[in-house]
Amino acid sequence: MLLHLNVLLAQKPGARTTVVQDTSSNVFEKIDVEASVDRQEWIGHLTKNLQSVVEKAARKGMKPGTYTVLVKFLVEKDGSLSDVHAFNDPGYGLAKGAEKVVSTGPKWQAGEQNGKKVRSYHTQPITVVIQK
Repeated sequence: MLLHLNVLLAQKPGARTTVVQDTSSNVFEKIDVEASVDRQEWIGHLTKNLQSVVEKAARKGMKPGTYTVLVKFLVEKDGSLSDVHAFNDPGYGLAKGAEKVVSTGPKWQAGEQNGKKVRSYHTQPITVVIQK
């Protein structure tokens, strides 16, 4: 059985970034500077740590096909990740595994609004292809 993991570093089409400032109840539809992460480090972390999740799903009987998990998370002002939740669950432990792997990822650079660091939500699509 051949396993492939594809990590797309993009927001879900049509997704909006929502930022909540600690000092007020303002919610921003768009921020000046989006939160970011070292691309190679992020992809390396996801690929390395999701491999066992994908292999376990295949051993549990997941049929060949393409499966995508959308994981939403909050980038805090200090770059840590919190409030990690999968929007969907294709089964076989993929959603829970993806949540765990994302939550243990490297720190990000916080987004900015008006020159100040703010908290912002992001969505990470993770696509798994299981072939015969």
